[in-house]
Amino acid sequence: MLRIAICDDQDESLRILDRAVRRYFEAAPEIVPEISIYDGPDSFMNALNTSAGWDIVLLDVCMPGLSGMDIARKIRLRHDRTEIIFISFSSEYAVEAFALNAVHYVLKPFSEDDFKEAMDRAVKPFTGNPRRSVMLQLENGIAHIVDIDDILYIESVAYRRVVHTYSAIYEETRKSLSKLQEELSALSPGQFIQPYRGYIVNLNAIRTIAIDRIIMQNSDPILIKRGDFRHLRDIFFKWSFRNRDFPGQNLPM
Repeated sequence: MLRIAICDDQDESLRILDRAVRRYFEAAPEIVPEISIYDGPDSFMNALNTSAGWDIVLLDVCMPGLSGMDIARKIRLRHDRTEIIFISFSSEYAVEAFALNAVHYVLKPFSEDDFKEAMDRAVKPFTGNPRRSVMLQLENGIAHIVDIDDILYIESVAYRRVVHTYSAIYEETRKSLSKLQEELSALSPGQFIQPYRGYIVNLNAIRTIAIDRIIMQNSDPILIKRGDFRHLRDIFFKWSFRNRDFPGQNLPM
């Protein structure tokens, strides 16, 4: 299922975009969309601040209060893996849009071909390389799905596993650390390692490996044994070399 959000402060534009999105997926029945509609930046931000975000977001550029550009910056600060399509009457903000890594910039009024091109680009990362996720069992029986590439690291604290992601922290209440490691390894062999007792680390989320610690992308340190440094560095180097989209940042010799 693809989670899609549409945000525009004009009712007619919302209706047009909603119809366009639904028509697009009628031609791709193998993809099931979950579409959320927001009539302005306030309602969108309220949802963003209380949710796991969306896969694809269609944003009107010019809205009262927060602009589409402002909202996109907030999405990028969360490190969500979100494809953003901007919709506007003017090309004035196109350069800024692509600086925010927008997948497309559609001018109103748009043709069906224009819209299809934008959606094809937005959907491609999810159909060509399906998202891999694990389900976490939180307090009060709440189940929450997390994309494994959003995970920084997992630590065992007392009787719970604390899952640190780019945008939030979750407490897994039922699965053991070894069970989580087993699930992650099945989804992406070699991506997650256990450098120290009580920790699982995403190799893609490492910023630096030093003599006595690993520094994650959010600056959190994870201590390691000095004698393990070269071994961990070699694992990180080989993984980074094989997966060039996630190159190593700092590798002490």
